[in-house]
Amino acid sequence: MKKLISLLLCVMMSVGCTACSAANADKAWKNNTGKIDLDKMSVSGSGASVTDGDIVITQGGDFEVSGTLSDGMIYVNSEEKVKLRLSGASITNSDGPAIYFDNAEKALITITEGTENYLTDGKTYSDENADGALFSNDDLEIKGDGTLTISGNCKHGIAGDDDVVIENGNINIASYEHGIKANDKLWVSGGEITAKSETGKPMKAGTELLVDGGTLDLTSAQSEGMESKGTLTINGGDISVTAADDGINTGNENTTDAANGGQFGGARPDMMQQGSFDPNTGGQRQQFDGQQPQFDGQQQPQMQGGQQSQFDGQQPPQMPNGQQPQFDGQQPPQMPNGQQPQFDDQQPPQMPDGQQPDMSGAMPSFEPGQRHGGMRGGGGGFGMIDEETAAAHAITINGGKIYVNAGGDGIDSNGNLTINGGEITVDGPTNTGNGALDAEGTFAVNGGTVIAASAAGMNQNPSACENQPYAAINLSASQTAGTEVSIRETASGNEIMKYAPSKAYQTITYTSDKLKANTEYAVYVGGEQVETFTAQSGVNQIGTASFGMFGGRGGMRHGQNQEITVFVNGGRVNFPVAPVTRNDTTLVGFRAILEALGANVTWDDATQTATAEKDGAIITMTIGSTTATVNGQAVEMLAAPELVSDSTLIPVRFISENLGMTVDWDEQTKQINIH
Repeated sequence: MKKLISLLLCVMMSVGCTACSAANADKAWKNNTGKIDLDKMSVSGSGASVTDGDIVITQGGDFEVSGTLSDGMIYVNSEEKVKLRLSGASITNSDGPAIYFDNAEKALITITEGTENYLTDGKTYSDENADGALFSNDDLEIKGDGTLTISGNCKHGIAGDDDVVIENGNINIASYEHGIKANDKLWVSGGEITAKSETGKPMKAGTELLVDGGTLDLTSAQSEGMESKGTLTINGGDISVTAADDGINTGNENTTDAANGGQFGGARPDMMQQGSFDPNTGGQRQQFDGQQPQFDGQQQPQMQGGQQSQFDGQQPPQMPNGQQPQFDGQQPPQMPNGQQPQFDDQQPPQMPDGQQPDMSGAMPSFEPGQRHGGMRGGGGGFGMIDEETAAAHAITINGGKIYVNAGGDGIDSNGNLTINGGEITVDGPTNTGNGALDAEGTFAVNGGTVIAASAAGMNQNPSACENQPYAAINLSASQTAGTEVSIRETASGNEIMKYAPSKAYQTITYTSDKLKANTEYAVYVGGEQVETFTAQSGVNQIGTASFGMFGGRGGMRHGQNQEITVFVNGGRVNFPVAPVTRNDTTLVGFRAILEALGANVTWDDATQTATAEKDGAIITMTIGSTTATVNGQAVEMLAAPELVSDSTLIPVRFISENLGMTVDWDEQTKQINIH
């Protein structure tokens, strides 16, 4: 027993000594205070020196930095924590970072209140291990009440190989690639951040992007606005995102980074938004005008034209090129299989003119783990990836005020998309290949306010929306930018939503706790009533975006059901445009059906051809041509793919059977069942 007691005492003493040692070490670096005067190139404090025009720090410490260094950097290589208090510092380095934490237990930046500080790097680096004007190989934490302006001319503005945490501060970044990049977690809890990226993303995280607060104004001339390769969570903050591609998105290892121009896009000339960059320079770097947005307290950052996104009917900033582009070059995906399907006199009948799809049914169901190949757009919330992947790349919005103006998808999750709260406004794409809201996993709306406007074709509706009705309004014709749309309760005339999108649009999505079930509402566009509907729990589909079905805005009819419905594995497929019948062949929206069938799709704009691939079968189709190719063999179809109200429609039986499915027609119920 005595030996046991002695052993326990030894262990306790050892633990106590270790704790004391750690506390002393933490206290030691804090006690090593010094000053770095860049004007005089003088330093104080242990471990700080001037070497070949650079400030070199080799010991942990707390150093106040002031003055101007015209060609050099602060270089840190220590096993301890190092804090730099920027107090009126201006650092420019022609061949590397302005501040380089090569090694530190933790890198700390404090922006002293009432001071303005500037960091500028060179267009090329002598040390290829660094890739940001403010760079750290270890965890980086930034806070303070001063102002920090960063010019990232080589790659990124702020870059960290591990975590990057921003607690507060007024931070303005102009970068060639990413504004703030963390290889691991990027966490913003406060401050006012303005980030403009020429070719990259204003915010990019490797494993997790978390926003708890702050005012963020993010602009990307050629890419996405906010991206995490893992999860992305917004709990609060005042966020404005303007992006040539997706506004807010998550990716996974099976997606191609847009910067590389892969399957998911990359910058496209027709998507670039006018701003501080000139996208017509063939990739040459542009000079920023140096004007930083002004903030007034906690107001949302100024956007183009100085306007802010409001939910009270005021317009968000007008974006350039507000006219909706014509779908004159997009080819539908090439479809697989080459054998002409036999119908055995079981062709579905011609669909009567003017019929609308009944889109109130259930979303298609899939076996666990079934993937659809990462295709964008179409029917979101299908849950077509395994649960682990969907959770690992999820977007969750719990609060905050969020405005997105995107050339690609507005909010695009390559996992689950869950909206629990907040105020979200999306001015989505004007091209039909993207949508305002997009999810590869499940899509659930449990609360909050959402207003989303975009072109027709790829909008997705939630698979779960139980707490408040969700209205998906499809207009018969595209509306010009600035055309106001509103929803009013018919009995009282109370206006529950009013919004004037900054770009051309044909669909409007709205949900909030103001939208009540079992209540009748009227939809107004440009001051003219175009639709009425009685809100029900869940998703409410109002109108249709199909061409020529209503004879203009005033002729919209409510409550008509589509006579032909399509089911895949027992789950109903919803189409933005009603199926049509040509030559005894039913044509349906290609992206929705291919999402359901699980095919990969690529586009060739030059030849107006699309390719669909699944399980080794490769099919190509071209708009206007009845000749398809299946595994390289030419096959004739009974009807050619066609464009209807900017949506591409394809023969449903041909594509399904050539992808290895069986197709049945139920004459009594007017259903096409695909298994």
